[in-house]
Amino acid sequence: MVLPDYLRKKKGFLELKKNKKWISWNPYHSKLSAYVLAGGPEWPFEEKSNILYLGAAEGNTVSFLSHICHGGRIIGVDISSVAMAELLVLVEKRRNIIPFLGDAQLPKKYSPHTGIPDILYQDVAQRDQVEIFIRNYDFFGPKCGFLMLKSRSSPGKDNEVFRDSERKMESRFKKVDAVDITKWAKGHMAYYVE
Repeated sequence: MVLPDYLRKKKGFLELKKNKKWISWNPYHSKLSAYVLAGGPEWPFEEKSNILYLGAAEGNTVSFLSHICHGGRIIGVDISSVAMAELLVLVEKRRNIIPFLGDAQLPKKYSPHTGIPDILYQDVAQRDQVEIFIRNYDFFGPKCGFLMLKSRSSPGKDNEVFRDSERKMESRFKKVDAVDITKWAKGHMAYYVE
């Protein structure tokens, strides 16, 4: 992937240009940053992209995406009220983030707030995370999606979990690109799908 002019790699980290200054985007705190540093082939994020982000947590990656997609919006769904309280602090500063406290397994509950997203991004560490991803993808019909898969959320060895997950995704999607991000996020693999 050719990096857009607002991103650069520097000393093992990714940097984002913000107001003419470069800020560090730590791959140990953002699996999307790790995906880029690991050579992820796709970068669909544009100024006006609308993103449905499942597993928004405290908003680290959401924060960077809100800068990149400043003309679009990010709908951040998380089930944790503790994480949502921290995300709300970020929401006060960023007008393009819409928080939703809810379960990613129930897309009908947050669909009134999402519209049709351009991109589905999921970082939910649950046993049925692949099924949750596919359910949301089928429900909303985005152009593409990212799944940050945690192997330790399912029983079995990492490689077995990744192989089984890839088979499920390949039976549903035309394109499935896997990127190993375990250097930064132990037990994780990043997937881009269309």
